[in-house]
Amino acid sequence: MPDTSLCSQTASTLGMAPGESREFWRLTATSYQCNMTCDFADDDESGTSTLTRLRTDQNQVLAWNSPQVRYRRKPEHMRQDGIDSYVLVLPVAGAVDVGLGNGRMTLRPGHAALITTTRPFDVTHTSDARLRAITIQRRVIHQRLNKKTEFEAPIDLVDGLGGVVHDLMNSALRAADQLSANEFDAVIDRLVELVCVLVGTGMVDAGDHFGEIETAIRRYVRDNAHDPDLNSELLASALGWSARQIQLALQRSGTTCRELIKEERLSLARHRLTSPAYGGMSITELAHRCGFSSPGRFSTAFRERFGSTPRELRRGEH
Repeated sequence: MPDTSLCSQTASTLGMAPGESREFWRLTATSYQCNMTCDFADDDESGTSTLTRLRTDQNQVLAWNSPQVRYRRKPEHMRQDGIDSYVLVLPVAGAVDVGLGNGRMTLRPGHAALITTTRPFDVTHTSDARLRAITIQRRVIHQRLNKKTEFEAPIDLVDGLGGVVHDLMNSALRAADQLSANEFDAVIDRLVELVCVLVGTGMVDAGDHFGEIETAIRRYVRDNAHDPDLNSELLASALGWSARQIQLALQRSGTTCRELIKEERLSLARHRLTSPAYGGMSITELAHRCGFSSPGRFSTAFRERFGSTPRELRRGEH
């Protein structure tokens, strides 16, 4: 039988001597996330570090608490592991000081930061902090946002859509032992999508005209990906901009209209393949209802994107 359960692992330094505890924590943190230094406060010789890891083939969520630690990722670390992803870091208790490039920010409960592993970072949390981190695939962020943008402002998770993201995260962790891997992936996918909407809205609020166009394009494509006739000409007509404006807006984020439509259709199909509401629908019909003209092309594109065929995903064989 295929294993469709969510993988959960817990690591703890309970009962370890300080030196052993710190080395264990360094090995655990770097193996779960990326290469980096882990420096403990010299005067903090007590306290147990505990980390829980929820993982599927597509997503990873870490939840941990420990004495004060300073995590630093340097250029040599990036050369060593080549890891290229984003990490959404948010404190549940305590505070986190984040250094990215030339800027710094302090995070407290209700705020988060989006950190890339392809640039140096310097993250220090207080000894009373409890934190969570979601690893997000690079292509997911770059498909939805301008990849040239550096995300160096805190993300507000207190009010409005931010509050929805915060509640969704809490619900996913509380119900993790009742979710299959596919269900967990579906929740995290929605959460990441909402985070991108939050960050994208902030970019528009900053007065970026092309950012405004790009946000509108992405919203329209997301809402209409199922339409088999969706293309750049239809987009231009529906949104009231020229095809050239649409091309330039998407070009900034390293994508094209065709690629964006394809990505949204694949995301829609993946969601429906793991939803009980579509369990009785054939894969051929599902492909058509997600905007794909050919079931064969859909299957090929799906495998290239997610590493499994639509049928394998539906059966939990991933």
